[in-house]
Amino acid sequence: MSALERFWSKGSQTMSFDIAFWRYTNSLEHDHVAIYSAVSNGETVEGLSELDTNGMIDRLAELLSAWDRIEEGRWEKPKMYLEASKSSHHLLINMSFRAARPVLLKITTPMRRFGCGLWNPQMNVRLPGYGEAGAKDER
Repeated sequence: MSALERFWSKGSQTMSFDIAFWRYTNSLEHDHVAIYSAVSNGETVEGLSELDTNGMIDRLAELLSAWDRIEEGRWEKPKMYLEASKSSHHLLINMSFRAARPVLLKITTPMRRFGCGLWNPQMNVRLPGYGEAGAKDER
């Protein structure tokens, strides 16, 4: 039984919060909702750059060192979880709603330093990554 199956089998039902990171190759003028939908469904999207997603997972592991690492892309704390899935062009993160505020504050800037924009599908807002084509470098 996976960790997520164990979580749900205990009768715990919680809201979750999703974020995603990707980098555009040319400009920031794209349909972010459509891109998020495509990458969430495992589709290849033209116009996205290759990323160091292994490095991003390693950085998440450093940032979440106080959490229990259950497997490659999953961390847990009491009543909180974070799962990361990746391809060579994006990183998707799903976390318990309770984890959202402390995790977002901790990981947003380090992940954007990989040149990735942060997509928040709950608010339909995207912050461009540092050094991304057409973005203002805020480092």
